[in-house]
Amino acid sequence: MANPINIRFPPRRSPKGAFDTNQSTVDAIADDLRILLLSNFGERPVHHDFGANLRSIIFEQGPDVPQQVRDAISSAVEKWMPFVSILDIEVTDDTVNTTLRPNEIHVKINFSVSGIEGALSQKITA
Repeated sequence: MANPINIRFPPRRSPKGAFDTNQSTVDAIADDLRILLLSNFGERPVHHDFGANLRSIIFEQGPDVPQQVRDAISSAVEKWMPFVSILDIEVTDDTVNTTLRPNEIHVKINFSVSGIEGALSQKITA
């Protein structure tokens, strides 16, 4: 059995007790990336500019919102997780998918991390 790397996000109970943990580096990085995307400026006491600050973007109106989301994600990853290479960012909003509520977006990111057991790639949805 592999050693745990970090607590899975969102935290949940493990069948073995305490919190469920990530067992692979790429899963830990995917969770860290998800935390970065869901964080907004001002939420971290010491790092006031930590996060992608997506909440402020999704309430904007206009056709350029998906591109603003992609740009914010790219900037945040470049600053806070420079070891992650983003391969693709797919942003879906209520203009593309009518089952989404107004100001709701879905983001899928395909990323890779080199230098960790070779090149790793994974998709996350936030």
